[in-house]
Amino acid sequence: MVGFSMYPNPNRGDQLFLNMYDFSTEVNTVTMDMFDIFGKRVMTRTFAVADGEMNQVVDLGSEFAAGLYMVNITAGETVKTERLVIE
Repeated sequence: MVGFSMYPNPNRGDQLFLNMYDFSTEVNTVTMDMFDIFGKRVMTRTFAVADGEMNQVVDLGSEFAAGLYMVNITAGETVKTERLVIE
């Protein structure tokens, strides 16, 4: 089971921290897709996995309006979806 954390949530819209760990050895990359309330993809990023874990700071650049977003994380066969509130 892959461990996952995303913080701070609610977020001020500047930086988002993503941590994942306990990957299987065949997982080399993680893809993050962020969707707005209408289902439009507003951001996508790909990150490298090192030694079975991934720790990233995502710069949101204060370009997102306040509201609810869905963050979809894909790592091999594992898919995690989390709500993100930007204040």
